[in-house]
Amino acid sequence: MIFEKIQLEADEEIIQAVRRHWFYIFKQCVFVVLLVILPLCGFLLISFFASDVASFKIHEYLPYVIFLYSFWILINWMVLATIWTDYYLDIWCITNRRVIKIDQIALFNRKTGSFRLERIQDINVEVKGIIETLLDYGTIHVQTASEDAEEFKANYLPKPQEIKATILKASDALMQKNNL
Repeated sequence: MIFEKIQLEADEEIIQAVRRHWFYIFKQCVFVVLLVILPLCGFLLISFFASDVASFKIHEYLPYVIFLYSFWILINWMVLATIWTDYYLDIWCITNRRVIKIDQIALFNRKTGSFRLERIQDINVEVKGIIETLLDYGTIHVQTASEDAEEFKANYLPKPQEIKATILKASDALMQKNNL
């Protein structure tokens, strides 16, 4: 569905489509799951310690607690859906003529940009930390030759060295084709 929205030029082919690394969504989902479990643990602790106090009857408030906890789960479920949408719709498409970046900022906010391969001046790969090194993901910075010196940046891309090599290989192939 997302590839149908990309307007390719004549004789332009998608070489590679890249989404963020799976660890990006995993980190966010673990945080949301912890947010779901935390109130439940708090309620269990309160009910354990409140059982010692004779005046506090936990069973009277149980329907309200269940309602509020269900509402909390619903909110976190919507947060998970938003996280998945952001993950799924953020994409870099490397074609034989350009690189297209689609960045889903919020549910109804998307930023799309592209740059031609012959405009590339510099590509840098940044891998910081032991987790990024072990899981092989990082940030790619692409500097283009444009008036505003715009830099295209993508975080959490898997195998960034291979993506850099693919972009440079496509750029070299386009330059050789244009020189002939």
